[in-house]
Amino acid sequence: MKYNQPRDIKKVFAVFLNKIFSLNEKWFNEDIEVVSLSGQNSPNVFEQYPWNKEKYPLVVVFAEGSSDDQWAIDSRIGNYWTSLLIGQTPRSYVELLNPIAFGVTPGVYPLTLRSVDLAVQYKGPYEEDITVKLWSISGSYPNQVLASGSIKGKSSTQMEWATTIMYPQSTVLEKGINYFISVETEDGSYYLMLDTDVDASITPWARYTVSGSSGWSTIDATKTALARVNGPVFYRIGGGQENRIRIFVESKDLPTTQKITELIYLYLHLIKHSNPQRKVKMDAPNESGMDYDFVSDLTDQGIYIIDVDKGSETVRNRGNDRLFSIDLIITCYGSWVEDFSLPTLDDINIEDVSGY
Repeated sequence: MKYNQPRDIKKVFAVFLNKIFSLNEKWFNEDIEVVSLSGQNSPNVFEQYPWNKEKYPLVVVFAEGSSDDQWAIDSRIGNYWTSLLIGQTPRSYVELLNPIAFGVTPGVYPLTLRSVDLAVQYKGPYEEDITVKLWSISGSYPNQVLASGSIKGKSSTQMEWATTIMYPQSTVLEKGINYFISVETEDGSYYLMLDTDVDASITPWARYTVSGSSGWSTIDATKTALARVNGPVFYRIGGGQENRIRIFVESKDLPTTQKITELIYLYLHLIKHSNPQRKVKMDAPNESGMDYDFVSDLTDQGIYIIDVDKGSETVRNRGNDRLFSIDLIITCYGSWVEDFSLPTLDDINIEDVSGY
């Protein structure tokens, strides 16, 4: 399971506040500690925080309650799967008289291999199965078989996508590592579609090689097979929560507390009146010299500010310190998404969502 937007948004706010202070360190030259405290009763947890070890100024993020959006709780968003596209356009073809292999590299994230799709065309006369193998690499050539599968013989004389489930299912293609996928039949009754003008942004590691009696032959980097390498299937649900967040600002002098509070208050109001495209729409001169480019960070993460209220100034004694504090109360809406990985698309029962 992975969380596209965590339900506990205190940590998101803590990261956002730290970014405010780091971006404004020249305008606001203070060493501020931001703390995100957890627990059902955060104020009590804060009081147990060792006062003689606290570093001031101090900003604490409390969660003061949340409620599920009954119109958006645990809604099924849909099913999807991840794929790497190999090649882009069928410009040529090759008869499967000998095993051929093409390169694949997960460029952005690791990919747990589920299936491989090939663009093939039946030419006859035999409807033999097509064997597909995933290989590790040694000396720029296929070396060891890591996973394999087969495509049942097809009789269509039109180019079509043919799919094979690869086993073992747990095989992981690591990010940035090069692999080969080979394709072969016994009688050469199929054409495999090729892209002979490879777009490097689509296929960053274009490699093509043929196996004969003496092993794999010279590598050709100008073409590749037209294929898709598919990762896990995900069942996706989502929902929303209405949240109340308290940001507690405290320091040893009132002007510092006021200055920190006003800085946070300004940014939160920018977000309240903003939207995910705000950063590209702000063309007005920035006379303060402050960096507003990231005001959409929270909205981009699914957190929407409804309102921001500033409390009154308070003072208290703690140990030998006289401490000045101000509260900011934020009401916000947080949308969230959870993905559940499934082995194959067939495992998804659209009607039965129990257990999710």
